[in-house]
Amino acid sequence: MDSRTAATLYYDAWREHAGDMSAVPLADDFAFTGPVANFDNAAGYRAMARQAGATITDFRVRHQFVSGDLVCSILDWEMAAVPGTLTSAEVLEIRDGVIVRGELIYDAEELRKAMAALTAPADGSGAGAPGGGDAVAPVVDLLRRSLDATTEMLALVGPGAVGRPTPCTDWTVAQVASHLIGSLLLLARVVEGDAIDGAEFNPAALATAGHGAGDLAGAMRTVAARTVAAFSQPGALARTFPYPPPGPTPGFVLANLCLLESLVHGWDVARGAGVAYRPDAEVIAAVAGFTDQAIGEDQRRAGLFGPVLDPGAGAVPLARLLGYLGRVG
Repeated sequence: MDSRTAATLYYDAWREHAGDMSAVPLADDFAFTGPVANFDNAAGYRAMARQAGATITDFRVRHQFVSGDLVCSILDWEMAAVPGTLTSAEVLEIRDGVIVRGELIYDAEELRKAMAALTAPADGSGAGAPGGGDAVAPVVDLLRRSLDATTEMLALVGPGAVGRPTPCTDWTVAQVASHLIGSLLLLARVVEGDAIDGAEFNPAALATAGHGAGDLAGAMRTVAARTVAAFSQPGALARTFPYPPPGPTPGFVLANLCLLESLVHGWDVARGAGVAYRPDAEVIAAVAGFTDQAIGEDQRRAGLFGPVLDPGAGAVPLARLLGYLGRVG
């Protein structure tokens, strides 16, 4: 495959496949630099592209120049919530038909303004401390509501239920709860600025760490407050953090990952323990929108989620979401 053909596949992914890079020949250590985010591996870039691609309403390659392994393109693109057309230059380095490096150059001021508007309080006030009277960004408010519902559910789990199986294969109620509490703690630490070893995110290790042993609701209440406080910090949602897997990630995405963890693993625990769980309808809708863009075949091949399951005609939104993630509601 020559350099121009590889570049065409790359831009077709943006233009025709909503940022789905699964058919694009990216090197595993694909390095990308840009004015908003940087990546040092293909997995992280593909995850970002799938999310960003859903917001692109028009994409055009205006001019393209090829010189050996380098392809330089002048691009015009439009995004939802960003006024006007964004014009950029991008240089791709391609070796033996594989894209190894990308550099995107453009004025990102309008995009930053749009992200700030997206993550700002609906009433225009500054983000305040959890529990206070100040407004917080919509995703942080949803996260707080989701964590409250999950904490209330965990308070119903009795000692006799912690060893029961759950929809998470081979994990008990206690292990899913430990994984959930430990994951939220790690994500909060990332946003707080701690340097986290990628090995700490090992799912099995989190499940067997015993987080919350003896008081699941109390442990969740503590980590929930810390998580909400971390994402309520001014600018936290718009900043990019050195999240070990898959790579540098915007705080807004990390907040949505916390929302996903809280809702879905909350359901796993409730289903295994046989207790009531009443997640907020707006939380379900937000997680469904996020997973529709962020969860695809790459994540399923990695074993993070099962194949899509049909919840049946007339299924409620939570059941449809669980089916998309490979669970039967």
